[in-house]
Amino acid sequence: MSKRIVIKVGTGVLTGVAGELDARILENLVDQIVQLRKEGVEVVLVTSGAVGAGKSVLAKHGTNTPVIEKQLYAAVGQVKLMTMYAELFGKRGYLCAQVLATKEDFRDESHYENMKNCLNALLPDGVVPIVNENDVVATTELMFTDNDELAGLIVSLLRADLFIILTSSDGILDTDGKTVAEVNPDNAERVAGYITLDTSATGRGGMRTKFDIARRLASEGTSVYIAPGKAPRTLLDIFEGKPHGTRFATVV
Repeated sequence: MSKRIVIKVGTGVLTGVAGELDARILENLVDQIVQLRKEGVEVVLVTSGAVGAGKSVLAKHGTNTPVIEKQLYAAVGQVKLMTMYAELFGKRGYLCAQVLATKEDFRDESHYENMKNCLNALLPDGVVPIVNENDVVATTELMFTDNDELAGLIVSLLRADLFIILTSSDGILDTDGKTVAEVNPDNAERVAGYITLDTSATGRGGMRTKFDIARRLASEGTSVYIAPGKAPRTLLDIFEGKPHGTRFATVV
C-alpha cells in the first residue's frame, strides 16, 4: 500500500467553463486528500491554477510583456488559490503549507537539500505541502516545461511510491477515443503514437509531457496514473486498487 503520494492537478481540472476556479472541484479534491491523510498516507499536492485565478480578478495590461503579465497574474492569483486551499483544509482540521519552486532550486545543491528537508519535515506533522512553480520570479530560462515536470522532480526528490496526474481527460485515449488502461513495455511505443503534441488551453503542458514523465518514473519503480481529475473519487479509487484512468506499470 502506498504511503507517500504526489498528486498533480492541472488548471483545466480546477477551472470551470468561464476559466474561474471551481470551488466544488477544489472541495472534492481536498476531501479526498483528507481521507488519504486519515489512512496514514503522506500527500504532497502539486497544483496549477495561480495564473488562471489571477486572470479572473486582474484586468489585462496591454503595455506589459508576456512574462511580466504572467507574473502579475501569478502574484495575485497565488493568494486567491492558497486562501481557498487553506480554508478548505482548515475546516477539516488540517493545515496546508505553500512551497514555491523554480528550476534553479533543483540545480543548486543547497536549494535542493533545503527543499527536501522542508518537505520531509512537514509530512510527518500532518501538514499537506502544496507546491507550485514560483511564476512571480521565474524568467523564461528558469521556467519548468509545466507543472508536470515540477511534479515529476518532486516525486524523485521525495522517493514517492505513487504519482497521480489529474487531468481534464479520462487518461490517455486511443484512436477510437477509448481510455488506455495500462502502459507497459510491450505497448508503450504504440500508445505514444496516440498522443498529439498539443498543449492545453489553460496551461503550458500537454499529454505528451505527462506520458514521458510517467514512463520515466514507472521505469524507476514509481506507480503512476494519468486519471480524470473532475471525477468524484479518482484518488480514493486508485488508492483502493480500482481501475481508473491510465496506469503505468512499473518495470523494476
